[in-house]
Amino acid sequence: QHIFIERGVHRVPFAAGTLNIVEEKLAKAGDALEAIPADVSVGLLDASDIKYPLLLRRWKQGDYFYPLGMRKKKKLARFLIDLKLSSTEKERVWVLESNKKIVWVVGMRIDDRFRISTATRSTLRIEWERR
Repeated sequence: QHIFIERGVHRVPFAAGTLNIVEEKLAKAGDALEAIPADVSVGLLDASDIKYPLLLRRWKQGDYFYPLGMRKKKKLARFLIDLKLSSTEKERVWVLESNKKIVWVVGMRIDDRFRISTATRSTLRIEWERR
């Protein structure tokens, strides 16, 4: 199942729940750093790096991303093994893509290339409501 998400769409229901998407402009650079959520069901991304349409899909073999805090790419299969997920849990993993790059392993980790920084002027906040 593949779900394309256009700019301006704020609610996306899918098999594992619902994504709520909000784009916010910041009053000044650096404001986003104060709002970094500790909750893994929220992805906070730099909106200027995001290209639409976004693609929401299940992960597949060969997928890779740059986990937040890492400068090297990591195969998603290895990332899931490191988290010690069972086969059943792995089948329920979804990813969000922008321009053929994974920006968020939904509910787990964002991609380091899309993280917010002191230069961020607008953010894309994506909240996952589990089913």
